Amino acid sequence: MNFDLSRLILTLRPDLQKRFSLLGNEAYDAYCAWLITTGKKEYQAISGDIRFIQSLLTSYGRGTPGLTRVQQLTLIARPDVQEAFQMPEGTLAFKDWFYTYGLEEHDYWDFLSLEEKAYVLGLPEPWATRLKTVTHRAQPPAFSRAPFKKRGYGVNLIGYAFGRLGIGEDLRMAGKALLQAQVPMTMLDFPPGDNVDTNERSMARHVSDTGEFAFNIFCLTAEETGRFYAERGQSQFLGRYNIGYWPWELGAWPKEWEMMLELVDEVWVSTQHTYDALKPVCTKPLQLMPMAVELGVVKKFRSRNKARESFKLNTSAKLFCFAFDLNSYIERKNPMACVEAFLKAFPKADYKAAQVGLVVKVQKPRAYNEAWSELKKIARSDRRIRIIEQTLDRPALLALYGACDCYVSLHRAEGFGRGMAEALQLGLHVICTGYSGNVDFCQPPYADLVKYRLVRVKKSQYPRASGQVWAEPNVRHAAQLMREFYENACTQTNLSLGGALAPMDCSIFAPEVVGDRYKKRLKEIWSKRSVTRCIF
Repeated sequence: MNFDLSRLILTLRPDLQKRFSLLGNEAYDAYCAWLITTGKKEYQAISGDIRFIQSLLTSYGRGTPGLTRVQQLTLIARPDVQEAFQMPEGTLAFKDWFYTYGLEEHDYWDFLSLEEKAYVLGLPEPWATRLKTVTHRAQPPAFSRAPFKKRGYGVNLIGYAFGRLGIGEDLRMAGKALLQAQVPMTMLDFPPGDNVDTNERSMARHVSDTGEFAFNIFCLTAEETGRFYAERGQSQFLGRYNIGYWPWELGAWPKEWEMMLELVDEVWVSTQHTYDALKPVCTKPLQLMPMAVELGVVKKFRSRNKARESFKLNTSAKLFCFAFDLNSYIERKNPMACVEAFLKAFPKADYKAAQVGLVVKVQKPRAYNEAWSELKKIARSDRRIRIIEQTLDRPALLALYGACDCYVSLHRAEGFGRGMAEALQLGLHVICTGYSGNVDFCQPPYADLVKYRLVRVKKSQYPRASGQVWAEPNVRHAAQLMREFYENACTQTNLSLGGALAPMDCSIFAPEVVGDRYKKRLKEIWSKRSVTRCIF
């Protein structure tokens, strides 16, 4: 496989892009130097791939008399060493450092010539002993190199197994769907980062340290799949049929992510919106695989009024609700539009807190957010708007939804829209932007679609969005739909469940239905395993 690992790491690291772009013509040399020193320590994909480093050394064409390419790049990477050994006068002293301290620090043994290795092995004490960890190092832990066709049938699900965020729930629901379909599976946790709670343990018994099954399914973004490869190396990819189960919210696939297609044999997407974004550039089999949504346990209360009291909600009002994670991108979730639509639909002079309210549930931000502070300022001046700024476990969050009457999402783009799917299953009516992934399942009479116009995404609003568009929902139309819902709800016990309207058929979200779809595709691939060629 001829994968451009150096380009992947630059894609993952904006700090390196900025750092090396400032160096002009010397950028390539400096980046190569970083890769074989610091990068080799940070990324298993570099340290575990001798051929990659050898190719870097071969491509580095600048010569310095008396120095090998490894020595030249080490000098470039180490300003402290440059200062200690002024060239060319310090060449011999630098080489003494390189074959002792430098070799110990950077573990260059595999990139020395036979002559250099013989020199190092002949060094006197204390170096003969100190360098044994380099010259006679133990072999790395063995990992299975069995080919795809000789592995056990089953799935290694890779993602945020414990992450309390939407894409973590995608992984856990994929696991439940596979279990329902009786497909053997295990889950490999890939921590999402310090800004995400990782205490969701509902599938912990299925998480393991190794994934030896024949299929890998990456329930991550394409970029995070690249990070997994860079940080963990090739071992988990080798001899597996690799499937990227990738989300994306905007209408076109990011140019920077096209290279990630080289890491997988096939791509699954959960909505037609993402399918249409990826199809023009996808060079691999592309499958539309809607995701499972299962409510599971919902926190119980003696009555709906008791549930509302628990969350400090008005017991007599018709309540609209919206939930999102402030550690995501507030511009995409667009909560201010929900507030504006609510205020337009229900002027404070005409509608009291006992009549109508808006509940906005968020994960508390870890950093100051100006847009969120502005929204809270508006809420403080209107007691009908209730802000719940805390982490709730899943049963409590679902109980909060269930205590409300209508779920509102005036998003600018959604890859799927799990919150809307959960609200529909709970019997809430949904008012949402009529654009992106949610329209696969948000349809009348159970959901009202808000009109929108497509606008350019501004540079600072969303990553990988250069040249892209998303929806700007029509707040006036949203307000009209909210007002109509309120007026109808005042004459019915529950708009979604009352009158002539039967409950929505939510079988499309059922883990057994979704799992059977997964199983059918996996079996189709497995039946051809004797002739299937995996990229790794």
